[in-house]
Amino acid sequence: MKSNTEFPLIYYLFAIILGGLSILLAFSSPAGTIALLSLSTAAFLISQRSVNRFLWLAFFLAGLSLQMMVPRKIEPGGIEYTGYVTRGGTGFVEASEGKILINGNWRSLRDTVQIRLSKSNEELYTGQIIWAAGNMEVRSIFPLYVIDSVADGHFERFRLLSLPGRYSRDKLKKYGLLDTMAGSVFLGDRRSMESGTRNEVSNLGVAHLFAVSGLHIGMMYLFANYALSRFLLGRRTKLMLSVSLIFLYTMATGPSISAMRSFLMLAIYSFFKFIDYRQHPLNVLGLTGILMMLSQPSIIVSISFQLSFFATAMLLIFLPVFTEHNFMFQAFMTGVIAQIAVIPLSLNVFGTISVASIPLTILMVPLFIIPSYIGVISLMIFDALNFGPICDFLAGALKQLSRIFEISTETISGLIPVMRLEGVGAYLVSLSLLFCVFFSLWHFGHKP
Repeated sequence: MKSNTEFPLIYYLFAIILGGLSILLAFSSPAGTIALLSLSTAAFLISQRSVNRFLWLAFFLAGLSLQMMVPRKIEPGGIEYTGYVTRGGTGFVEASEGKILINGNWRSLRDTVQIRLSKSNEELYTGQIIWAAGNMEVRSIFPLYVIDSVADGHFERFRLLSLPGRYSRDKLKKYGLLDTMAGSVFLGDRRSMESGTRNEVSNLGVAHLFAVSGLHIGMMYLFANYALSRFLLGRRTKLMLSVSLIFLYTMATGPSISAMRSFLMLAIYSFFKFIDYRQHPLNVLGLTGILMMLSQPSIIVSISFQLSFFATAMLLIFLPVFTEHNFMFQAFMTGVIAQIAVIPLSLNVFGTISVASIPLTILMVPLFIIPSYIGVISLMIFDALNFGPICDFLAGALKQLSRIFEISTETISGLIPVMRLEGVGAYLVSLSLLFCVFFSLWHFGHKP
């Protein structure tokens, strides 16, 4: 049976996710497993009209198998661990592809481990090797393993991977921007912001603006493409250089799950463009998700993974409907679609809804996010050229912009209430919104 759709891989990604969630719920909630298997059956019956049913079932079973391979029966307690830092930071980092010492035996542990460093002000970067000794906790959310380190150390292994992050943070520190809104936007890391501002950003529903995603990667790609177009380069050479620059930026940001998703999508899209083989964006998204699931099966329980892929899928499905409208209307609908897409998951996990999330997103992107992003990039370029006065001016402007942002969020958060729903209420609202999403998909002809 041949595929009747341009984007079969998004169906297969959905299958592998459903398979993985089914086995997870089988261990934690038998009642939830029955509901999910019912959903999986419905998804299979709908999907078989568009994709090969045997391949769909194969990916579903692959999802089951991947989760069964994840070690979840590690006893919590004192351990030693060594692995590669995959997401740098201050105070705590994430590492994977490591080994763990339990009861005198070293065991392989490929999955992501979050490590709370013994020194809260210590900075580590992507690509370094870390050793840590302490107590390990096993959780049901991503990362599954958390080590509270009492002693740790690190050394360089892949210095090229750590250089972008080290360089970016050093420059932001040099001009006093690391703990500002502008620095947080560029690095996609809210941890360095003041706790009050960080909480207000979360309550207003605009925290996603500070996570490196398609918006950030897209702006950097446009900037890199424009800069390279000033030189006499071939199309393919320019494409490879642009992707390489985006890779360095992605490494500089940590990188987070949403950043890796955005970069992989860009890299896969660029590869198909390089070989002149057109692919539907939903196919690119599906392939990206499958690759991430294969490399890190436990990522399925990450709320960042779920929010990032669900929001992107909804944008790719619904935005083409509005291509004939003007730019401002498309920008408005982008915010609306993205927010509506993530509300069911956010509500079910966090139990809150900000009534101002959509309008604030639309306002903050052109007023704060884009100027901050362009300002930091310009600052780093002029710093490399040793244009001190221009750098000082830009740093001062970015600090003022960050201060205005802090005052604005503080004022708005005091005026706009945050709706909180818990338990049955949150579940029913989430279920209703998901039903509306699936009905809309069916109505617009993109049957899930």
